Amino acid sequence: MRRPRLGGTVFCAALLLSLCIAGCGKKAAVRTPASAPPPPSVTPKPVEPAAAPSPDRTTPVDGVSRAGGAARPSVAGPPIRIGLATTAREVRISAQGGFYAIERRPEATRYSLEGEIEVRLEAGESYGEGYRIQVASLSRREAANSLRDKLEEAFGPPVLVRLNPETSTFQVRVGRFASREEARAFAAEKLAPVGYTDAIVVRDAMETAPLAPRLALRGTRGAFLISTTGFLFTPGSAAGFLRFNGKPYRGELELLINGNGLITVVNQLGIEEYLLGVVPAEISPARYPEFAALAAQSVAARTYALKNMGRFRADGFDLTDDTRTQVYGGIAQERDPTNEAVWATTGVAIYYRGQLIEAMYTSTCGGRTEDFAKVYDAADIPYLRGVICAIEQQQPERGSLTLTAAVRPPPILRTSDGQVANRNLELAGVLGLSGSLAADDAGAPPSAKEVERWVGKAATLAGKGAGSDGRAGNDLASRAGFIRYAAARLFGGEEIARRISDADVQYYLGTLADQGEIPPEAHRTLAFLMQAGLWHPFPDNTARPQSPIARADALHILVHWTEKARPGILRSGTFSGPTSPEPDDPNPRSISIKWGNRTGQFTLAPDVRLFRAADSGSTPVESIRLIGSEKLRFHLDSDNRIDFLEVELSQTGASSDRFSPVATWQVTVKRSELNQKLRGFADSIGEIVDIKPALTGESGRVVRIELVGRRGSTIMNGYRFRGAIGLRDTLFTIAREEAPDGSIESFTFNGRGWGHGVGLCQVGAYGMARAGRSYEEILKTYYQGVELRKAY
Repeated sequence: MRRPRLGGTVFCAALLLSLCIAGCGKKAAVRTPASAPPPPSVTPKPVEPAAAPSPDRTTPVDGVSRAGGAARPSVAGPPIRIGLATTAREVRISAQGGFYAIERRPEATRYSLEGEIEVRLEAGESYGEGYRIQVASLSRREAANSLRDKLEEAFGPPVLVRLNPETSTFQVRVGRFASREEARAFAAEKLAPVGYTDAIVVRDAMETAPLAPRLALRGTRGAFLISTTGFLFTPGSAAGFLRFNGKPYRGELELLINGNGLITVVNQLGIEEYLLGVVPAEISPARYPEFAALAAQSVAARTYALKNMGRFRADGFDLTDDTRTQVYGGIAQERDPTNEAVWATTGVAIYYRGQLIEAMYTSTCGGRTEDFAKVYDAADIPYLRGVICAIEQQQPERGSLTLTAAVRPPPILRTSDGQVANRNLELAGVLGLSGSLAADDAGAPPSAKEVERWVGKAATLAGKGAGSDGRAGNDLASRAGFIRYAAARLFGGEEIARRISDADVQYYLGTLADQGEIPPEAHRTLAFLMQAGLWHPFPDNTARPQSPIARADALHILVHWTEKARPGILRSGTFSGPTSPEPDDPNPRSISIKWGNRTGQFTLAPDVRLFRAADSGSTPVESIRLIGSEKLRFHLDSDNRIDFLEVELSQTGASSDRFSPVATWQVTVKRSELNQKLRGFADSIGEIVDIKPALTGESGRVVRIELVGRRGSTIMNGYRFRGAIGLRDTLFTIAREEAPDGSIESFTFNGRGWGHGVGLCQVGAYGMARAGRSYEEILKTYYQGVELRKAY
């Protein structure tokens, strides 16, 4: 197996003394840090070497799911060493069943261990002989520690508590003396006068000089080993796994003391086993379950590992377990779908002109990847150039769907203030507030009975009781009369009166051009609705309170208020795909909708109404194409069929990474905070007053950004800027918020993507897999001009 070059290794004196106790029965003392109990002087039992554990173990570990669908390959791949920790002072190693430990030195004995062992970093000392005064031998450690503290306070250190393993008593010993005579004199002059007349002088091991730090191994049944070179742990059987601090890992675990005097923990295993804990950590198989995407990630991760083998050789391992290389979570991270993807692609790697590629990958590319050279200000790499992250061919994508309304939508109808009313008028019919409304009738005022019926049904849908109906003194056909009556039923007349003061009325209505025409009894209602954002004046700043209200206006207002009063009246979700296996089924009968962590199938009513939603409003459409990730709002009829469907097209368009939760993002940074984060990058230009994109790549990423200061300006690499500020990506635009004096107070970054934007787009790979592309097609899309072949 590959291991870092080892220097000279020696047993420390404490280990030799410990072995003497086990073999000859002589007593010897081993000094331990004051904060730790003295170790039992027993070494684990040596065992004959067993056959090496199989690299493809299949036995489950407690609490760990195992894949069981595909046949596991017999090839484990080249061995790889993964650094799990480099700053540890204390480590716990365990296994289900027994396991083995061997010191990292030539011809070392292998020891059998059980349960959980602890390996602690300790300061090393060399030992010689001297004398101490044993004051007491106590059965309880607490009593011995208490006496030690008392003696240290009276006579000063050193006062030691030593475990006698033969009697299981704790011996309290005072001082360190070169001769027996010196010790006796101290006992007679200092200890006897204060009551310690039974103290005896004993010969003891003495630390004489500091040595290199050491690892002290303590386990069950008094197991105790000390080493200055480290330990290698292996499972006790082919079906076994080791745990590091409770977390299970395949392969072997190695502990060594690094150049900083701390513990480095290394997991050594085959690359294929390693990938089982990498792929699900890099792409979630629960969120992105398409096999081709998981297989593409497996091949990219394998290629990365092979290409970067030995990157951290000076530290004793090849790769880290974090984002500095590839995230690796061991057995606990493994999942069945990603295990299958790793096994199905065993040994496959990516090559360019016969050489392994730098298989860079990014979470979400924002619709297009970027050139490596531009992101990193480095030499061009031909296979790491920007590409469009989308299916550009004309044939329909798998998972897409075109919905067509059974009846052509009616002409556009507008309210008196110019808003498109079709959506709310159709929804009023679906909800049962009104029947179908002809265009000629929409502009005419409703009768009082119509108003009472509509408002009554709206109040029932909103879950409101009878309450105050607001009819007293009202002309229900006038705009002010209708608004006051409907608001009282839906929001409560008494509630409106309580919440709005005379000052509020003046504040909200005082600037209206026709405020004098508003009936006094409607003042508080209009002020309440303006405050809540439920009503606004006409574009000419009038309320037109006395004019008749049109049916279209009345129903438009009622539906809007009903949705506000009862937000769940329409259900919400995201289009997950068609239920028909055929792409672009001309007569789809149902669709899949996802909400939260659930996905359900919903039947479409034959007369389903279709609308496309946007910031400007909702427009009726005859047909609409769904490709995945569109936001939906829908209503179910009495037969649980969708009879009203409103579609909000994805802001990310048709890009394959549109399924990412961070496909779009927004971050606002105060200018003062930006100056603080860029301190050290732009000291020469003084306080930064503005920032401007200086150069963008083919994807639109800011590859260079200008920092404008009070004493000049400088150009900074966009990727370094992103890291300093803490942005998700460099694909962003900048909006500025200015103070009254014209200075910039903050910058808002409206961005897309997450990561460096180079190479394989992980979520884009899922989108392409969902559309029917193979893992080979996906990889050759993002890595241009490459070939896939077996590395082993």
